[in-house]
Amino acid sequence: MITDAASDHTQTAKDAVQQVATDVADVIRGYDTMLNRAEDDLKPMIERLHTMHVAHYNILTPHLEAMGLNRSDAGSAMGLVHSTVATVRDWAGALDQSALPQILDGERMIVDTYTNAIGATDPGSALNRVLEDQRAAVRAQIAALKN
Repeated sequence: MITDAASDHTQTAKDAVQQVATDVADVIRGYDTMLNRAEDDLKPMIERLHTMHVAHYNILTPHLEAMGLNRSDAGSAMGLVHSTVATVRDWAGALDQSALPQILDGERMIVDTYTNAIGATDPGSALNRVLEDQRAAVRAQIAALKN
């Protein structure tokens, strides 16, 4: 159980952490769609990213609850857009390595969301450390995908 009380966080911090959760839920949803459509050369990358984001979301959940925030399982309208784009791209052609630039762009956007939340939360707090660790993991995946 996370012991931070909801009142210990500013509204800015709550909003920033909620945005991280929403964006992570979105990317999980998008990767769920892509996993079913990805060709063999892309599938291992999608599986690795999906697994990482699911783990991150599960680690964030108790922090969300401690802050009095709702889980963002449904994601946002943008998540639906990303899922639709993956489906349309699959219909129009292959969902293969050529999708990598869009995947990298999406991961970079997640890094930006983490950076905002890190800046909004108390430095050194358990939540801040979780956010920093998760951002570092996403950055490492971006670096690996570039190579």
